[in-house]
Amino acid sequence: MPPLENSQNSRRMRRLEEQKRSRSLRVDSARNVDIFAGLSLNDVAMEEEKPATDKAKRPSKWANILMYAEVLEMQGIGSVLPDDFGTAWMAVTPVPRGKRCLLVAYKNHGQGGSYVTLRSRLKGNQLMTFVSPLPTDTVLDCILDENWRTNGILHVLDVLRWKSQDYTQCEASFRFWWRDVKLQELPRAHPPASSSSRPPVFAHPHTFQPIPHFPSLQDPAFLLSTIIPLARDGISLTVPLTPSSEMPDNNQLVTHCQSDGVLFYVSESSYEAGSSLLSAWVPLHPMNPGEESPLEQFSRLIQAVVPSVS
Repeated sequence: MPPLENSQNSRRMRRLEEQKRSRSLRVDSARNVDIFAGLSLNDVAMEEEKPATDKAKRPSKWANILMYAEVLEMQGIGSVLPDDFGTAWMAVTPVPRGKRCLLVAYKNHGQGGSYVTLRSRLKGNQLMTFVSPLPTDTVLDCILDENWRTNGILHVLDVLRWKSQDYTQCEASFRFWWRDVKLQELPRAHPPASSSSRPPVFAHPHTFQPIPHFPSLQDPAFLLSTIIPLARDGISLTVPLTPSSEMPDNNQLVTHCQSDGVLFYVSESSYEAGSSLLSAWVPLHPMNPGEESPLEQFSRLIQAVVPSVS
């Protein structure tokens, strides 16, 4: 077992202090330094036009920009959960099954909105391009739903940049609130005509769905009654469809999105590229065959805090 000073909690506390010092230095020096320094979203189209041989010679500028969590340690020396877990952390769940990707809105569309490209998490490879109602110069951390071809859903996890303004240095609690506000303000786009069929058919994602977040974890009973069940069971969503002869008005699809677990964020943490100690992942499914589900193990730990709740 690792010594206590090298536990995940101890390393996490050191990393948060490093972030705070770094953020303070940026403010003091009045420099706007962000993870997009040197990246031009207008260069995306130019990059796509280059021959494949050129692109293969060097990694994409969008490679490994996304932040991803370490699996929460639930065994070892010392307290499993941080002492400030209830007051300084927040939850995001149900994290849907699908493909993690980076969304880049890089060019104005003539009828409003923008052209966007989805890029893979590690290599930054282009997955698809389509028109969206998002403003240009916007970058989002997303999960492409495993059934997007029949439900048209792109789940929005986090916001890195919105309309040329960088948000990676903002605290997680603010980023998730801002994400919900800005997505709610987007004009409602018309569903594609192909969505009127049964089952619906989508050529690209159409619905930008924020993953629910919970800013307060002070009540362990709320974890047991709401957050853990959501992480276990998933969530049902309503997707607007094009009117059909059978359903000329209010044509819509109710779809169930399967869960992959729950993410926890330190509320004061900034967004950082690559693996981060300031976000903890509790998967629904076992990491290895024959092992217990980490989510069920986490549920038992919370039940021990509130033994009267079953």
